[in-house]
Amino acid sequence: MKAWILSLVTLLAVSPAMAEPLVYEGTEGIGKGKHIVLIANDHEYRSEQTCPLLAKILAKHHGFRCTVLFGIDDQGAIKPGAKSVPGMEALADADMLFFFTRFMNLPDAQADRLVDYFERGGPVVGVRTSTHCFNGQKGEWGKLNYNYSGDDYHGGLGHQVFGNTWEKERGQSHYGTNHQMGSRITPVAAAQGHPILTGVDQIHAYSGAYKSHPPADAVELLQVQVLNTFGPSEDINTEKPLVNAGWVRDSYVAPSGEKKDARVVYTSFGASEDLLSEDGRRFLVNACLWACGMEDTIKPNLDVSIVGEYAPTPYSNGAFYYEGVQPSDLAGLDSRVMPASAPLAGVGEAGNVRRRMGALANRPELKAQLAEQYPDLYGPDAKLPPAPARKRKR
Repeated sequence: MKAWILSLVTLLAVSPAMAEPLVYEGTEGIGKGKHIVLIANDHEYRSEQTCPLLAKILAKHHGFRCTVLFGIDDQGAIKPGAKSVPGMEALADADMLFFFTRFMNLPDAQADRLVDYFERGGPVVGVRTSTHCFNGQKGEWGKLNYNYSGDDYHGGLGHQVFGNTWEKERGQSHYGTNHQMGSRITPVAAAQGHPILTGVDQIHAYSGAYKSHPPADAVELLQVQVLNTFGPSEDINTEKPLVNAGWVRDSYVAPSGEKKDARVVYTSFGASEDLLSEDGRRFLVNACLWACGMEDTIKPNLDVSIVGEYAPTPYSNGAFYYEGVQPSDLAGLDSRVMPASAPLAGVGEAGNVRRRMGALANRPELKAQLAEQYPDLYGPDAKLPPAPARKRKR
């Protein structure tokens, strides 16, 4: 009996349903009294790093109360793309949702809370893969999936809320070579007077460009130019003309099929390394303010400086995320995102060599740092092994 009770206590202690949400409490500023919920649950672009950093900026510099919800594994640790996002109850009193997700598949009770938010017409800022936020969802909420083909909610939540989904002909697709070609993002000339673009001149994004087809009711804000380099440069890829990289709209369709008058912001950048760009952080902060109906508070000199220590890792599917990090490990405005003591996933797995090469090839400083921390990764000289020849598609 004692052993059974001990097992039950242990199970409850690590249950993702018991994980406490991460909350950053602002004290003074333009956002005092406002509550922003940020959901981080994608497989690739390190939303679990982007969201807490943005939350700390909004809390410390501008006074918002920010709740960050993560994908959580069975041990209560943050896991990119996990099948559980506990704490969705926080959406009940949220003034705004910052949404950074990809191909989620959630328990119905959690999906219910998210749907409730959209049914009440809550404003939302979505980035990167949030246009294809659900995949494999079963039952009642199968209509949220990005590839849902029914006329009642075609394209799922991403298409109906943001106006786009992952579909080459009518939605989005990669533009340039992801992981190898960075991008330069600039304001659309016709939108220069929009409040979100205040103080925004040029954003360097490490995440590869998307070719997006904005919805007909959108006001286009950003355009993206593919570079031949991964880092910032003047080496423009002339074979890739400028395409859209972000927009706003004033309404969306909730899962019930009802149109909701609500502010929506979408942009195709947002990977954790993209927030190394000051103008990238400024755009996201301005977007949150505009979505909250606070455009009068947007100034070109708003403080968007990094709060605490920020150490973003390469975006990659299945590697280079910090393992074993509990949301509580990120508590406090001075915390490091992510903890230096946390191990990186995938660095010791032979099967991930090709993936690691792609993620590290254009990051020489990080490559050297990882070689020092993980001597078996590529050896002490941090040289990459030769890449196996790729077969040409016929």
